[in-house]
Amino acid sequence: MERGRGGDRWRPPRGRHRLPREVVARSQRDRLLEAAIRVVVEKGYAAMTIGDMTGAAGVSRTTFYELFDDKEDCFLAAYDNAVDALVRRVAAAYEAGGAWPERAAAGLAALLDALAEEPALARLALVDIGAAGPAAQRRYRAAVQRLTPLFEDGRDYAPGGRGLPANTSRMAIGGVTGLLADELVAGRAEQLPGLLSDVIFATLVPYIGPDAAAREVERLTR
Repeated sequence: MERGRGGDRWRPPRGRHRLPREVVARSQRDRLLEAAIRVVVEKGYAAMTIGDMTGAAGVSRTTFYELFDDKEDCFLAAYDNAVDALVRRVAAAYEAGGAWPERAAAGLAALLDALAEEPALARLALVDIGAAGPAAQRRYRAAVQRLTPLFEDGRDYAPGGRGLPANTSRMAIGGVTGLLADELVAGRAEQLPGLLSDVIFATLVPYIGPDAAAREVERLTR
């Protein structure tokens, strides 16, 4: 959806117009999704109201209920929308080619850059999402699962990788998300790209061991 001057989300003109209903509805939905993220970052999920979202988006409550069942429905759709954009960016970098360490490093660099560009959204996506209830927690686990190939492909790279424990990718993912969460809680989201060496190491070490992982990190970040 196009944005107007100053980066604001495009809105249909006021009054009578000939825009198709689906175009207007898409604009309203996009604005509500952005508003849901913005408000939950500012107030927290528990304190956020439908009035907060409709006010921030500039739409009526009637329109809200035409598009969403309740605030959870809107928030989860907003979270999914943000995750979709993040996964597409990471996947594009990861799939650029090369051996697994090169692809993993490219995907991780894209992940860190994306999170650093949106600090509040990054904290919401990786830290505060758990406070939004069981459905949101399931969405978080599903989001992490979508990035699993970045880690799980290490089995085909490592000698005897397919014989590694079944939870190897969970170990790698846990190491990376733990590093990211620590930085986000400390308010250092803008510094996440500087963690590239650490997250590459955390990704590689369960598959190829600390010595080989350290050598790969030095090579990849040289």
